[in-house]
Amino acid sequence: MTLAFVFDSVGFGEWFVLLAVVLIVVGPRRLPSAARTLGQYYSKFRRAADNFKRQLMDMDTEFDRAAREVERTVDDGAAASSTASSTESAAYPGHEAASAAGTGGQA
Repeated sequence: MTLAFVFDSVGFGEWFVLLAVVLIVVGPRRLPSAARTLGQYYSKFRRAADNFKRQLMDMDTEFDRAAREVERTVDDGAAASSTASSTESAAYPGHEAASAAGTGGQA
């Protein structure tokens, strides 16, 4: 959330009323310390939100890396399987025909 959104959605009169209520509730003497405390809480909130966002981005990066690794493993396994299959066919040329004949012609 940007501050521009907050400032654009609240008009001058609303800000004036809000400031007056805060001044009445907090008091003029405690207003600086209350504003400082509010700023500290806002800073902590921003750090926590940024940390959370960073963790989500790291998880997304790790997920993408794991997905690529699985994809590569599957591709390597398929390539190895087709290589073994073609090697077997070359080593035993009648193997597929004998295999089909042994099952009654059903492959």
